[in-house]
Amino acid sequence: MRLALLFSGQGGQNVAHWQQVQAGIDGELGAAIVQAVPGIAEPIATVNPEKLAKNKIAQPLIFAQQMLLWAQLQSRLPQPICAAGYSLGEMAACCAAGAFTAADGVALCVERAAEMDGAVSGEYGMLAVLGLDEVLVAGLAEEAGLAVAIRNAPRHLVVAGPRAGIATVAGKFEAAGASRLVHLSVYTPSHTPLLAAAAANFRQRLDFLPDRRLAFPVLSAIDASVARSARPALDALARQICTPLDWGACLQTVREMQPDAVLEIGPGNALARLFSELAPDIPARACDDFRSPEGIVHWLETGRR
Repeated sequence: MRLALLFSGQGGQNVAHWQQVQAGIDGELGAAIVQAVPGIAEPIATVNPEKLAKNKIAQPLIFAQQMLLWAQLQSRLPQPICAAGYSLGEMAACCAAGAFTAADGVALCVERAAEMDGAVSGEYGMLAVLGLDEVLVAGLAEEAGLAVAIRNAPRHLVVAGPRAGIATVAGKFEAAGASRLVHLSVYTPSHTPLLAAAAANFRQRLDFLPDRRLAFPVLSAIDASVARSARPALDALARQICTPLDWGACLQTVREMQPDAVLEIGPGNALARLFSELAPDIPARACDDFRSPEGIVHWLETGRR
């Protein structure tokens, strides 16, 4: 069976994912998780959505949740034909393919978050815009001091920049006929030139990692280029911090690799739904759709519908 993996980015995390990571702190990754995720041992009552949205918590938390799931699934799944990660999820895609260990990845996520937070000051955000042409969205975004950060589909874009600019342009998108606007729970101008310094600093950190053959190809979320060894995958991992993502091209490349099934690992099921819109003939589900890893394995073994 030809299996493709998609790893979620930020925005879909909630208290249930916090609990999943808490349950893993007695395992192999426990020490790294406790050190990386502030307050992970605290009672659930102290956790709120605003806390989970902060980069310094969200990035290591989501990565840890993905790697804990992958550790439970890896030996029970067929070797993937490829993996791709949405924004932060590219960290997990690279790790799952063997570019670095899970423990190293947790620490790298802490550094990634710190670099991104330190590169800008003020209030920033990201806004998903559906139903408008890309040229129109890009033009209105630029007028408001924003930039297109992610292209999910031809009429499904994400813009990023100062929150004041997002507040200004949201009404213009509505007036232009946007079918939907979604304010994402991300408070940094990811994938825009504003984070060029963060990308450069993170690249220096990744340069210390050795090159090696990956267990399976990793697609860059920037342009869907295929990396079969660690060095090009790591270079793309640094560059995507300040470079717009063409996630639509990434999904199209996954489709062209002709998987029998696509599994999203991480919080939410947005990536599985996007893939299903593109390729309704290929079964795609998210781990969050299931109650346990056993349910995921059963789905893949019994018809995938």
